[in-house]
Amino acid sequence: MNEKLSSQERIFRETEILCENHMTGISNKELARIVGTSAANICRDLALFEQSGWVERNANGRWRLSPKFGGISGQIAKSYQKARLSLTEEEARYASAMQ
Repeated sequence: MNEKLSSQERIFRETEILCENHMTGISNKELARIVGTSAANICRDLALFEQSGWVERNANGRWRLSPKFGGISGQIAKSYQKARLSLTEEEARYASAMQ
């Protein structure tokens, strides 16, 4: 790694790496090596992820993103569905008023 990441940048990078390694999970040591940071930083960051409910350990004790984290994409999809429904209803009201 050419330049040191800020703690915020590191969190984003860790999230990407956790996504990429979801099926197998990843150890603290592997995550630290890939991110290019210390084991202490990874431990601290994963503790924050765990407090938020965004990570869990798989059956082999390796870290992966949790179902709660995965649910975020479901919430985004629901937002789009709600917006489509609202637009459809508005279109129907408008079309009805034109007649």
